Amino acid sequence: MLQRYLIRGYPIHKRYFVPLEKIPKSTQNMLIALEDGNFYKHFGFEWKMVREAYERNQKAGKIRFGASTLSNQLARTIFLTTDRNYLRKYLEVQATLIMELCLTKKRMLELYLNYVEWGKGIYGYDTAARYYYGVGSQRLSRTQAKKMISILTNPIKYSPQNYYRSPSARQRFQMLQRYF
Repeated sequence: MLQRYLIRGYPIHKRYFVPLEKIPKSTQNMLIALEDGNFYKHFGFEWKMVREAYERNQKAGKIRFGASTLSNQLARTIFLTTDRNYLRKYLEVQATLIMELCLTKKRMLELYLNYVEWGKGIYGYDTAARYYYGVGSQRLSRTQAKKMISILTNPIKYSPQNYYRSPSARQRFQMLQRYF
């Protein structure tokens, strides 16, 4: 967050923290389905995916692919920068392990929904709901929630209003339409 503000000049919108109990269960389930289907089963890492991402990055000659779980994304969002390098990934592993030891999965999901980036200077699901739709997250329609979750692959470039321009966001939205 601070990196985006200081280096890129993004504004920081007023954050609205919402307890997990007040975020619709359907929203929580949609988020987990798209971002980390095994969130409640693993201890912070999907080692098979990490290995595959490493191999793909070696072939590409640079870091292009990740294997971040919700836990990894939360650690990066709260404690680290968005830089793509192996040092940051190493530090992300350390922070993820500490979080997995100290926090419940529900608490991590609550923090994720309240701190993850949903646009330039927009941090937290409720903050994004208010910014994009003018209502708190509890009042979003299911379609609005799906569009917001779909843009998490690149929330700086896409918004719920233009998600369809991103092939991955469009695909994610279609998946949510099918299953939720």
